[in-house]
Amino acid sequence: MTRVGMVDLSTSHPGIFAPLLAELGMPVHAVLEPDEARARAFVREHPAVVVGSLAELADACDVVMLLGADWDERMGRLAALAARDVPVFVDKPMAGTAGELREIAALADGSARVDGGSALRVAPEAVAARRPGRTVVEVTCGGHPFYYGVHAVALATAVLGPGLVGARGVAGERSVEGVIHHVSGAEIRVSVSAAAVAGGFAATVPDLPRIEPVAEAFYPALLRNVMTRLTTPDSDRRPGRELVECELALIAIAWSEENGGDVVALDAVPPAFHPWRGRHLPR
Repeated sequence: MTRVGMVDLSTSHPGIFAPLLAELGMPVHAVLEPDEARARAFVREHPAVVVGSLAELADACDVVMLLGADWDERMGRLAALAARDVPVFVDKPMAGTAGELREIAALADGSARVDGGSALRVAPEAVAARRPGRTVVEVTCGGHPFYYGVHAVALATAVLGPGLVGARGVAGERSVEGVIHHVSGAEIRVSVSAAAVAGGFAATVPDLPRIEPVAEAFYPALLRNVMTRLTTPDSDRRPGRELVECELALIAIAWSEENGGDVVALDAVPPAFHPWRGRHLPR
């Protein structure tokens, strides 16, 4: 049995993930959550213990999931866990700056066991549409431009495969609007509206019906994909750049929009640029 630890219970993901993890033989064993009422509510539903520190959580568990919507807390926690050789699932968005995203990629390419990201990169409906020669994918959603925009970009990578290389911002009325360039030569046209109700993830691919992935399929696919790899010795690891490319692409769109709208290579985004600093979802 694999013991899972969770950090930050403030989003819907802990409640969604817990029963799916139990089905995989990976029950939630311990949680770290500063809101006592939220922690008590969670452990009433799921038989876990509440711990008081990241170190205590690391000692009690075989793998730790960094959840919540404050992407600026990810890097510090990940570094502390990696130093203890604890496998880590990092929820999206993985970090808020290109510099921290590159640090995460470097950890993943080194000795640390790191994985995670958006579930939509493995959405079965989108992966089934993957074919050589695709030239364009349009993805849309509503909600926070970064928190939900990552899902939209990940949905495009489910169709095309990993390999985002550059992006440009497009002036418009949407909270995020831009074009992302794929290593294959394909274009991803992404549009995120500031909708009051978040979600509505969809991909449009020429000659195919509109792709609208469902959570009942993509969340189990994500956990099977990531948690099995994190907890299996000598399993293949995802390249670090692949882990963080969706977040990098959105930050590149924002940088491009602020600097004339030219195409920006993902590797050229300044490390400290932070377009959504202080704009996390509320806990």
